[in-house]
Amino acid sequence: MFKTCRAFVAALSLATIFAPSSALAEDFPAGSLIIPMDIDYQDMGMFEAYGLVYELLRNDVPVDWVIKEGKPYAGVDFMASAVDHQTGDPIDGHGYRGGPWVIAAEHADAAFAIIDGWQEQSPNVVVHEATSPFSGDVAHTLIHAPSIAMMADGNQKIARKYMLAARIPDSVGDYTWPDESPDMLDPDEVAGPTDEEPHDDGALFDEDGDPVYCQFMSMHWGIGDAEDNPEVVAEVRRFLGHPTHFFAECQAVNAFENLAPHGFYLTDSGFLIGDRPDAYDFFQTDTPFAQLDGPFESVGGSEPAYSLPEGTDYKSSDIVMITERDTPIGVNDVWMTGLLDGSCRSSQGCLNVGKVSYLGGHEYKTDVPVSQNPDAQGTRLFLNSLFEAPCGTVEGTPQLLLDKQGPSFTDVPEVTYQIEYKNEGPFTALDVVLFDTLPVGAVFVSGSAGVMVDGDEVAWDLGNLGSGEGGSVELTISLPDYGVYTNIANLEYLVGVNAKSFESNMVVTEYADMPSTTSGTDSDGTDSDGTDGSATAGPTSGDSNSGTGATASGTDTGTDSATTGDSNGSGATTGDGASATDTAGEDAPAGCSCRAGGPFGGTAGFMLLPLALLRRRS
Repeated sequence: MFKTCRAFVAALSLATIFAPSSALAEDFPAGSLIIPMDIDYQDMGMFEAYGLVYELLRNDVPVDWVIKEGKPYAGVDFMASAVDHQTGDPIDGHGYRGGPWVIAAEHADAAFAIIDGWQEQSPNVVVHEATSPFSGDVAHTLIHAPSIAMMADGNQKIARKYMLAARIPDSVGDYTWPDESPDMLDPDEVAGPTDEEPHDDGALFDEDGDPVYCQFMSMHWGIGDAEDNPEVVAEVRRFLGHPTHFFAECQAVNAFENLAPHGFYLTDSGFLIGDRPDAYDFFQTDTPFAQLDGPFESVGGSEPAYSLPEGTDYKSSDIVMITERDTPIGVNDVWMTGLLDGSCRSSQGCLNVGKVSYLGGHEYKTDVPVSQNPDAQGTRLFLNSLFEAPCGTVEGTPQLLLDKQGPSFTDVPEVTYQIEYKNEGPFTALDVVLFDTLPVGAVFVSGSAGVMVDGDEVAWDLGNLGSGEGGSVELTISLPDYGVYTNIANLEYLVGVNAKSFESNMVVTEYADMPSTTSGTDSDGTDSDGTDGSATAGPTSGDSNSGTGATASGTDTGTDSATTGDSNGSGATTGDGASATDTAGEDAPAGCSCRAGGPFGGTAGFMLLPLALLRRRS
C-alpha cells in the first residue's frame, strides 16, 4: 500500500499547488507568443483564434490565459512590443485587451509548427512574437484540450455553428459535429436507463458514475421537454458535482434552471423571461467568462433575457456579467455564470463543484469583423466558456501516483512485484492501461486477474480512474541468470482528448547466491526495499471515470480517499470483486523513507509538469 508518510506529504503538496487562487503575476521573456484577442489585431480572426488555442492544447502546448486582475470593461491586460508572426510587421508597446493568450517562450518552438499549419487554413488569425519581456496576470494555465459534449436538443445546429466558426472538432477530430458524432447526445442518452439516485447512469458518466466529459451544452431544449424528461436535469446536476461546466442558451436556460426539484442551479426559484436590452452594464470584467473587446449586442428569441421573481435572488453575488443598463441585478440579465448552488463545498477550494453558464438570446452571429457585428459577441462568450471549466485548467487535472515494489535481492529466479496506482487529482484519467516490460531474458510466470501478455510486455486494462480511485496488481517473473535487473512500470491514459503516459519508480533487483555489499540501497543509500519510492504524474486534465476495470489477484490494495463534490469515492474494484481499502491513519510500514528530496521518497519525477508551469509564479 502507499506508505502513510508519503500519502500525507502528497496530500499537503496537492492542497498547496492545486488550490484555486486569483490571477498570479508572471514575467514572460522575449520570444513568448501572444494570440491577441482585441479588435485592433484579431477583428477578422477572433473565433478561429479560439480554435488555434484548442489545437495547441490538443498537441500538449500549454497556454496561459492572461487577464488583468481588477481591470474595468475594455481595460488593458498588459503592454508588450512584438512582431507579427506572418508578416514581420513591428508592434510597438501595444495594450492587449480582451483576455489574450500567451505561450511562454520555452514552448514557442513546439507551437510554431501548429501555428503555421493553422494560419495556412485560417490566415486571418494573428499571432505576435514578443520582442522584449513583459508581465501579465495569469488567470488560468491550460494544459490539455477539454472534452466536449453537445445535446441533440433539436437546436444543436446553433452550437454546431459556433464550433464551426472556431474550427473546434469533436473528440474524433470531426470539425462538422455531425449528428452521428460520439459526442452528440440526445436527451434519452443523457437521462440514462433509470431515474434513481445518484442520477449518474446517463451518457455523461461511465458505468461507475464518473464524468467522461469536461463540457456539456444545450442550446434550446424546450421547457415542456424538460418536464417530460426531468431525469436529464437531475443527471446534469450530478455532472456539476465535479469540476465540469454546463452551458445553456435561450429556452434551455429555463428548461434546466426552473425545473424542480433538480434545477435551481444558480437561483433560489428560477427565472422569469425578461426583455431584450438595448444598452448594457458589464460586471466581473476581469473573469475569463467576461472577456470580449468591442461593442456588444444581444439578440432576440423566446428568452432574450432573464429576471428574478420578486423576493428571490441568485445563490451568489457575483453571477451576473451582462445586464440591462441602469437596472438592478436580476432585471433583464443576459449573461450569467456561477458555481453550482452558488458556493464551494470544500475548504480545500472549488475543485469539487462545476460551473454553470446561461446566455440569453436564441442564436448569435458568427460574422466578422467583430467590430462591425456586435451581435456576434455572444458567440465569443460561448467560446470563453469552453476553456473556463475547472477540469480544463492545470489545477483541475488528474494526479496519478504509481508505486512499484520488489525485492532488492533474491537467491531464487522467481521475483514478484507489487504495483500500486491511484488518482489523487480532482478529475478522472480515462482509459488507463498499466504496462510492464520484463527485464531482458525474463519470463512471465503469473499476474493478477486480467493480465494480458504480449512477448516481453504485460498489461492490465484499468478502465477509468476517478478522483481518489486506485488499486494494485501483482506480477511474478522468472529471471534467466545471476545478475542485476531493473524494472519500471508505465501508465498510459487520456486526459480530455490528450494521450498521456507516466513511468513509475525503478526497482533494482540483484539475483545471486548471496547479496553484494551494495544490494538493497539506492544511490543515496537510504532505501532498503529496492525502489526509488513511488512516482507521481504531473497534472493532465480531462475526463473522469472510475477505475473498475482494474483487476488484481485476491484484493485491491489501492487507498481510497473521499472524492470531492458528488462523486463516488470508491476505489477501483478488483477482478474478483474485492473492494479497495482505506489506509489513512495506518502506521507507516517498514521501509518508508520520507526524504527531503520529494514527497514520495525523493522521486525525481514528482509533479515535474506543475512545477515547470508554476515555477515563475511566486
